[in-house]
Amino acid sequence: MTEPTLSKQAQTFLTNLRDGTWQPPVGLQNLGIRPDLWLKEFDYGYTRYEWPNTGDRDISDNRAFGGWVAGFSDHIVSITMASALKDGEWFTTMELQTRILRPVTHGLITIEGRLVSRGRTTGLVEADWKDEKGRLLARITAAKAIRTRDELGQAALPK
Repeated sequence: MTEPTLSKQAQTFLTNLRDGTWQPPVGLQNLGIRPDLWLKEFDYGYTRYEWPNTGDRDISDNRAFGGWVAGFSDHIVSITMASALKDGEWFTTMELQTRILRPVTHGLITIEGRLVSRGRTTGLVEADWKDEKGRLLARITAAKAIRTRDELGQAALPK
């Protein structure tokens, strides 16, 4: 059995995401999500982000807003899913569950996304948020519907 590898589409998309070539949609821009700065590593079914939480997304003193954590998490599990797609496939989120176990305080936050299961039409992805001490802050679970880009009304990705 061979190890799964990144498709050409996934490799190009993730490289463009990390180097800033890809223009994020308005929603990500409005949330201030910066994959060009925060995406540190990717492979088939895996992503690692490092977010320097300076407090600019706090809801109260030294606590990140949970809605922002959920929005950023949706991006991370989505990029993790994108890493496991074949050429011509894309996805949409069916379900997103965000469990914040500890306050997301200031400092360097590491978020690792991993593909748990990938079928023909569905993917299950998780992400863990950890602080500088390695404590688990949040666990995110997402179900993704896998379809062709055409079925989802998406144009082909730039080459």
